[in-house]
Amino acid sequence: MTFFTIDEFNNKYNMSIDEQWKIEKACEMIYSQIGLRYRNPNWDDTSCPQAVKNAAMEQLRFIEEYDIPSLDNRGAIQAGAMVSDLISDISKDALRILGNAGLLYRGNPLNHNMGLSLPFDN
Repeated sequence: MTFFTIDEFNNKYNMSIDEQWKIEKACEMIYSQIGLRYRNPNWDDTSCPQAVKNAAMEQLRFIEEYDIPSLDNRGAIQAGAMVSDLISDISKDALRILGNAGLLYRGNPLNHNMGLSLPFDN
Protein backbone atom coordinates (compact mmCIF):
# COMPACT_ATOMS: atom_id res chain seq x y z
CA MET A 1 0.00 0.00 0.00
CA THR A 2 1.68 3.18 -1.20
CA PHE A 3 -0.10 6.53 -1.42
CA PHE A 4 2.82 8.51 -2.84
CA THR A 5 6.01 7.98 -4.77
CA ILE A 6 9.60 8.45 -3.67
CA ASP A 7 9.92 11.41 -6.05
CA GLU A 8 6.81 13.11 -4.64
CA PHE A 9 8.19 12.85 -1.13
CA ASN A 10 11.70 13.98 -2.06
CA ASN A 11 10.31 17.00 -3.91
CA LYS A 12 7.88 18.05 -1.18
CA TYR A 13 10.22 17.76 1.79
CA ASN A 14 13.59 18.16 0.10
CA MET A 15 14.72 14.96 1.82
CA SER A 16 16.28 11.91 0.24
CA ILE A 17 14.31 8.70 0.73
CA ASP A 18 15.17 5.70 -1.40
CA GLU A 19 13.59 2.75 0.43
CA GLN A 20 10.09 1.74 -0.69
CA TRP A 21 9.37 -0.11 2.58
CA LYS A 22 9.50 3.18 4.51
CA ILE A 23 6.76 4.58 2.29
CA GLU A 24 4.69 1.44 2.80
CA LYS A 25 5.16 1.65 6.58
CA ALA A 26 4.04 5.29 6.74
CA CYS A 27 1.05 4.61 4.48
CA GLU A 28 -0.06 1.62 6.60
CA MET A 29 0.20 3.73 9.75
CA ILE A 30 -2.00 6.43 8.25
CA TYR A 31 -4.45 3.96 6.71
CA SER A 32 -5.07 2.51 10.19
CA GLN A 33 -6.19 5.95 11.38
CA ILE A 34 -8.82 6.46 8.66
CA GLY A 35 -12.47 5.82 9.51
CA LEU A 36 -13.84 2.51 8.28
CA ARG A 37 -16.41 4.15 6.00
CA TYR A 38 -13.73 6.13 4.18
CA ARG A 39 -11.05 3.47 3.68
CA ASN A 40 -10.35 1.96 0.31
CA PRO A 41 -7.81 -0.88 0.17
CA ASN A 42 -7.30 -0.19 -3.56
CA TRP A 43 -5.86 3.30 -3.10
CA ASP A 44 -2.54 3.96 -4.74
CA ASP A 45 -0.45 7.05 -5.45
CA THR A 46 -2.91 8.18 -8.13
CA SER A 47 -6.26 7.35 -6.52
CA CYS A 48 -6.07 8.14 -2.80
CA PRO A 49 -7.55 11.41 -1.51
CA GLN A 50 -5.08 14.29 -1.31
CA ALA A 51 -5.54 14.57 2.47
CA VAL A 52 -4.53 10.91 2.90
CA LYS A 53 -1.50 11.39 0.64
CA ASN A 54 -0.44 14.50 2.56
CA ALA A 55 -0.89 12.77 5.92
CA ALA A 56 1.15 9.76 4.78
CA MET A 57 3.96 11.98 3.52
CA GLU A 58 3.92 13.92 6.81
CA GLN A 59 4.07 10.61 8.71
CA LEU A 60 7.16 9.53 6.79
CA ARG A 61 8.78 12.92 7.37
CA PHE A 62 8.08 12.51 11.08
CA ILE A 63 9.55 9.00 11.15
CA GLU A 64 12.67 10.13 9.32
CA GLU A 65 13.18 13.31 11.33
CA TYR A 66 12.75 11.84 14.82
CA ASP A 67 14.05 8.33 14.17
CA ILE A 68 12.13 7.10 17.24
CA PRO A 69 8.47 7.60 16.29
CA SER A 70 7.12 7.51 19.86
CA LEU A 71 8.64 10.95 20.56
CA ASP A 72 5.47 12.64 19.28
CA ASN A 73 4.04 13.28 22.75
CA ARG A 74 4.04 17.05 23.00
CA GLY A 75 0.49 17.56 24.32
CA ALA A 76 -2.99 17.66 22.85
CA ILE A 77 -4.07 17.43 19.23
CA GLN A 78 -6.91 19.55 17.90
CA ALA A 79 -8.68 18.78 14.65
CA GLY A 80 -11.84 20.76 14.10
CA ALA A 81 -13.89 20.42 17.27
CA MET A 82 -12.02 17.34 18.46
CA VAL A 83 -9.38 17.87 21.16
CA SER A 84 -7.49 14.96 22.65
CA ASP A 85 -4.34 14.31 24.65
CA LEU A 86 -2.24 11.95 22.63
CA ILE A 87 0.94 9.95 23.01
CA SER A 88 1.42 8.15 19.73
CA ASP A 89 3.79 6.93 17.07
CA ILE A 90 1.59 8.77 14.56
CA SER A 91 2.54 12.33 13.73
CA LYS A 92 0.10 14.84 15.20
CA ASP A 93 0.40 16.92 12.05
CA ALA A 94 -0.68 13.88 10.02
CA LEU A 95 -3.66 13.34 12.35
CA ARG A 96 -4.63 17.00 12.00
CA ILE A 97 -4.64 16.63 8.22
CA LEU A 98 -6.96 13.60 8.46
CA GLY A 99 -9.14 15.15 11.17
CA ASN A 100 -9.68 18.38 9.31
CA ALA A 101 -10.56 16.42 6.17
CA GLY A 102 -13.18 14.46 8.13
CA LEU A 103 -11.39 11.14 7.63
CA LEU A 104 -10.08 10.40 11.13
CA TYR A 105 -11.18 7.18 12.82
CA ARG A 106 -12.90 8.16 16.08
CA GLY A 107 -14.01 4.84 17.50
CA ASN A 108 -16.86 2.63 16.50
CA PRO A 109 -20.40 3.77 17.39
CA LEU A 110 -22.90 0.94 17.51
CA ASN A 111 -24.33 1.66 14.06
CA HIS A 112 -21.07 2.82 12.40
CA ASN A 113 -20.51 -0.41 10.50
CA MET A 114 -24.11 -0.61 9.33
CA GLY A 115 -23.23 1.70 6.42
CA LEU A 116 -20.58 -0.71 5.12
CA SER A 117 -21.40 -3.14 2.35
CA LEU A 118 -19.93 -6.48 3.44
CA PRO A 119 -19.67 -9.24 0.84
CA PHE A 120 -21.11 -12.57 2.01
CA ASP A 121 -20.59 -14.51 -1.21
CA ASN A 122 -17.39 -16.30 -2.27
